[in-house]
Amino acid sequence: MTEIPEHLLKRSRQARGTTADEPTEKADDTTPAATSGAVQPAAEPASTPEPAPAVPVAPYNAAASSRKKIPWWAASALVLLPIWAITYVGTLERPPEAGSSGLLADGDHVYSARCASCHGASGEGGAGPAMTDGEVTATFPTPAEHIVWVASGSAGVGLGSPYGDEAVGRVAVGGMPGFGTALTTEELIGVVLYERAHFSGSEFDEGLAEAMDEAIHSGQLDLEGHLDPETVTVDEVLDLLRSAEFGQDDQLATG
Repeated sequence: MTEIPEHLLKRSRQARGTTADEPTEKADDTTPAATSGAVQPAAEPASTPEPAPAVPVAPYNAAASSRKKIPWWAASALVLLPIWAITYVGTLERPPEAGSSGLLADGDHVYSARCASCHGASGEGGAGPAMTDGEVTATFPTPAEHIVWVASGSAGVGLGSPYGDEAVGRVAVGGMPGFGTALTTEELIGVVLYERAHFSGSEFDEGLAEAMDEAIHSGQLDLEGHLDPETVTVDEVLDLLRSAEFGQDDQLATG
């Protein structure tokens, strides 16, 4: 049997010992390495909330915000404008009411055009006598007398001569023109009845105008032509007024 040298046995044992101990050492060495070498997941940063989207401004609000404001002096002028408008309208001549017709409506128009310059727009008087507060019916108790006066004027009675009711004491001084040829019979009677009904509040003359309107529309009464300022008489006018069959014939002559 061959004897193995000692140094070879020793080398063999060292080689086996190294091989047997290596897994344990490696296991011991890998455990901490695995533990220390493990990569921890990175913490995600806290999410920042996104700002809310801006609410779009409506076009009309944007236009109102950018529109130039009315200056204070212009606003003051606008406040005073209605007052000026009311004052201005009050100075205008009142036109006849739309659709109005008849003797009183015609008389209103004739008075504004022919008589208001002397007797006042509201009958308050001026160059001519006043017609309000019963003045005109006191001067002329009957419409026939009043119609003759307007048709013939001052020249018809003569300058310096009394006219109308003697108790009133009116005297012709030459200021009243005769309208017999300037106005038709219908216009002349209309303006007289308008003055008596509107300015003196005569219900009798208002009713007479309505009765004459009906007679004209029915063809019973014809007021065409003119009253001759030189020849017209109270009786002639009474005949015209009686044609309306007003039903108050006694009052036509006495007022």
